[in-house]
Amino acid sequence: MALEYESGLQNIVYQVDSEMGRKIIRGVLFSLFALAMGALYLVTNFQGLNDARAMEEAQLGRNLATEGRLVTHCVRPLSLCQVAEHNADGDARVFNHPDLLHPPVWPAILATVFRALRMPEPGTPTAAMVSSWDYAPVIVGQLFIIFSAILLWAIGRKLFDARVGALSAGAFLLSDLVWRQSLTGNDWSAALFFVLGAVYAALWAAELPSGKGPEDEQGPVWRWLAPLVVAALFTAAAFLTRYLAGTVALLVFLYIGVSRRRRPWAKASLYLALAFLPVILWIWRNVAACGNPLGLVFHTMLADTYLFTGDALVRSIAPRLPEVGTAVYAVQIKWMANMREFYADGFGWGSAGMLLALFGAMFFHRFVRPSSRTLRWCILPAAGLAIFIAAAFNRESLAGTTLYWPLVIPFAWAFLLVLLDRLQFELRYFGVAAISVVMFLHGLPMLLNVLPPRTGLPYPPYFHRYIGVVSSMVEPQECLGTDIPWATAWYGGKTSILLPKDIDGYFTIHQTIQPIPVLYFTTVTRDKPWARGLADPIAPENSWYQLFSLSRAPANFPLTQGRLLAGSDQLIMADNEHWR
Repeated sequence: MALEYESGLQNIVYQVDSEMGRKIIRGVLFSLFALAMGALYLVTNFQGLNDARAMEEAQLGRNLATEGRLVTHCVRPLSLCQVAEHNADGDARVFNHPDLLHPPVWPAILATVFRALRMPEPGTPTAAMVSSWDYAPVIVGQLFIIFSAILLWAIGRKLFDARVGALSAGAFLLSDLVWRQSLTGNDWSAALFFVLGAVYAALWAAELPSGKGPEDEQGPVWRWLAPLVVAALFTAAAFLTRYLAGTVALLVFLYIGVSRRRRPWAKASLYLALAFLPVILWIWRNVAACGNPLGLVFHTMLADTYLFTGDALVRSIAPRLPEVGTAVYAVQIKWMANMREFYADGFGWGSAGMLLALFGAMFFHRFVRPSSRTLRWCILPAAGLAIFIAAAFNRESLAGTTLYWPLVIPFAWAFLLVLLDRLQFELRYFGVAAISVVMFLHGLPMLLNVLPPRTGLPYPPYFHRYIGVVSSMVEPQECLGTDIPWATAWYGGKTSILLPKDIDGYFTIHQTIQPIPVLYFTTVTRDKPWARGLADPIAPENSWYQLFSLSRAPANFPLTQGRLLAGSDQLIMADNEHWR
């Protein structure tokens, strides 16, 4: 019996000491480290969703899980107009309204999670300060961050060696930029995973075959076609998760095109064709719904221009769209203003720090591997295109440019290791100390953000209890108007129409499309600048200011009852029937 025990123990020790055993131990330790970083950042920084995109995508996922269709409860007046124009019977489809702003992959991922977890009905009363379901999209996003770290390790290992791969994955998991984006709960984390997956598959696709020379294409067709198809699928998934992530197609196209395979540009063109195929159905769906391949995305480029201040365009029920030349000029002015602002903020890469500096200096060094030399130059036009496109929209779109930040990390570490090898210091542990210092400086922003005190709640304007009170006033077959419809759709589960630009727009919707028996004003409207935004007769919100501050409602205005909420921060207005 003792011999059997000793033999079994020796076998376990041997398995642990073998190469496979060491890999398993490293994998377990890496997983525990990644989970610990995610949990630490979540516990110390998350106090509820405060990102409008995240709430809107979350309610899309819930609707897909419960109704089996990608319909939204967050409806914009402009969307009502566009859907009615392209519907045979002129119906705006308020209660089964197609979403025209967001790609479908992230809502589909959330729908899968919600089905598995059996999500309760929205609007369920709770005494918690943070709605428990706010954690769901954030935790799913953090899982994608961990998967992305594994891909980044594989990319660093393929481009350089295992040491660079391990340092890259570690630095990635210590990056404040990455975890801060994951806390928004939107599609950024999943888009990052698909971008890295497309790049890794492209590295695989462009590897030299095992023939006699660089021009030899020996072996079956699947050897080069399989990774090409995988790269195309990841690219399509990235685009259908976050439109701006589709710029990775330029990176992969250029990388495959300048590779040393036979007919590289033909293979790069085949990759683009394969990546476009899964997108066709989504484009066809949008064209059928509103006549535009990407829904209302191009309309939002005119938001916050001199033609449509702020979000006036999407809040207009029948806006007069400008001619092409006028629209291009307005977007050009907005683009220049945004580029100046983005540049001053470091294009959203402010916490990249020393690794970003090492990446810039790395271009003065020539790596031995062709793949390493080529990929670094392909990153620049793709990231530049992402910044160029983001500047035509808004600051929220700028987050999409940080999808290329993880690809910077392996090159920065590789260049640092080259410098340390060439310096040849006599001190034995100088290299380890230098690497430790760089890693510490890189992780310092994250360290400072996890230290107390904790960040505050997302109120104002988002607090699920207040939103639940307002949503309870509306029956399932009714809708409400508010300046935060994404929040009332997520927390209350009620069809919500974005507050029209003025009272005339409200009357148009209320009388001809769908009655709106309840209006809900938050600090989004009530805290706007008094003169420029409210009191001035030409101010954007002047007609609403006349209503909720001066009590000057039109004679036929149906909402005659009002109540202040949260002190004087918020206001509920309803007709007599719904006041209770």
